[in-house]
Amino acid sequence: MNLKRIFVIGVACLVTVLTACEKLPLQKSKKYTTSFYNDKLNMTTMEFIQSRPDLFSGLIEALAYVDQDPAFSDVKQLYMSEGNTFFLLHNNATINIEDGNSYFSINRVIDTDPSSPTFNLLVRGSSWADYSREEIARLLRYHVIKGRVDYPVLGSTPRWFESFAFNATNDSAKVRMYMTNDRDGNLRINDYLNSPVSGLTPRTPNLYATNGVVHVMNRFLTQPTRQAIINNP
Repeated sequence: MNLKRIFVIGVACLVTVLTACEKLPLQKSKKYTTSFYNDKLNMTTMEFIQSRPDLFSGLIEALAYVDQDPAFSDVKQLYMSEGNTFFLLHNNATINIEDGNSYFSINRVIDTDPSSPTFNLLVRGSSWADYSREEIARLLRYHVIKGRVDYPVLGSTPRWFESFAFNATNDSAKVRMYMTNDRDGNLRINDYLNSPVSGLTPRTPNLYATNGVVHVMNRFLTQPTRQAIINNP
């Protein structure tokens, strides 16, 4: 008799639970939507730069600044060349003085305004005109690598690649690149022993313009010394 009573109670409880479940909305799984990273820019590198002044106004101004001198007319043309690799400098890497790692922040200039409270003191740059065109031309050339250097070309073994700043009197104008040997497979740039900046990675890597490979940078690249290249084969 006790067993029969227990059985009846158990069935009653089960019915109650099932009835309650029917009244409550079941948790629905979020619909999974397949997405793919679009790495095609469908425009040239220069067209991409000019289409995004919100990202590259500093780079646009730098190219215009050096192009004013016929001696450096090759620089702007270089950014329209075919089959090369372009490290495009985001404003954080160039003119954003709120970013302590920008070119204007790191490369201080002497304030020559007598009415300024910082007269004759080193201050952050405020214009590319604060620097020589030769210096900025060298900077811009260093950020273009000879040939296409994208993920399929790279591996976990670091390699040095010549930039367009490389010449007979500047034979250390190379950039070191490799992919990290882990699940993330991050692109590392100029990451070597005693590098001024270790673990440098692009803001947006491996984009394909119609004329080459693009890596967008939040930091400008610093040219290694010849000894650094020797010590980091």
